[in-house]
Amino acid sequence: MKVLFVASGNKEVGTVSSFVRSQYESLADQGLDMLLFPVVGHGVRGYLKRLFVLRRLIRRERPDIIHAHYSVCGYMVTMASFGLKGKVVVSLLGSFPRENKKLKRVRFCIDKLWDSTIVKSERTRKQLDRALPVIPNGVNMEQFIVVEQEEARQKVGFEKGKKYVIFVSNPARPEKCYPLAQKAVEALSDPNVVLLPVYNKTHDEVVTYMCAADALLMTSSSEGSPNVIKEAMACNCPIVVTDVGDVHERLDGLEGCYVANTREYGELAELLSMTFRFGNRTEGRKALLDQGLTTELIAKRIISIYNELL
Repeated sequence: MKVLFVASGNKEVGTVSSFVRSQYESLADQGLDMLLFPVVGHGVRGYLKRLFVLRRLIRRERPDIIHAHYSVCGYMVTMASFGLKGKVVVSLLGSFPRENKKLKRVRFCIDKLWDSTIVKSERTRKQLDRALPVIPNGVNMEQFIVVEQEEARQKVGFEKGKKYVIFVSNPARPEKCYPLAQKAVEALSDPNVVLLPVYNKTHDEVVTYMCAADALLMTSSSEGSPNVIKEAMACNCPIVVTDVGDVHERLDGLEGCYVANTREYGELAELLSMTFRFGNRTEGRKALLDQGLTTELIAKRIISIYNELL
């Protein structure tokens, strides 16, 4: 089976997101013949410039499955593959904060244009009001090696006597709501608690920060199935998060991890205090395994969808 992955290549020119690459590699490990097309370009004009390049690739390689990631790449694949061989699968990686034109456009594509659509959380499936497979991204456990917290703290240069709350995203991205994280930490009124944004780091560096941190704080306004939460779980890092995507399902019953009921900074501050009082590493890694969220098991679920289409 030949599968063509299509995803944004704008994070670094020609480089897809780490979770797309991880899924791509996990499918290759299962014996699929994999191809990758990173879309380099911004906005409608940027994507249109690559449209005919993609069409020529599809015509030449004749993939059995064309798997697009995010709705914009789904639209692009729909146009590029028109009249050519290949079933179109689209993974919707985010969610929809409200009823709007984009949501209606995606529903139309699900009903009329795409052969299969995968969502990452039950919440997104309910927003779309369609019978869709819910398949979160998996975690490659071999890439998340748990290091003792004290050893990790020394590696990243954390000061003794201070508690570090990491924010694993670019604070400039408005949907990540960094000012809310700042207010939550400020509300603790404790000079020994440090909020530390972690971005533009290598994968290994991020893993070390997760192993070193006293807590990970995520304050996003909208997510699908946030990979950073599963990655923090793989490092047994305590977590405080706003109620987005599938975080409730992932963290249900996991001691040391808390989902806020509101978006009030005061509640987030109290939940951070609870992680400090907990004072231990979590059983997040075991919870991921219990939930079947390894890249290998997720790859097998995706392949079953490919097989059904073919």
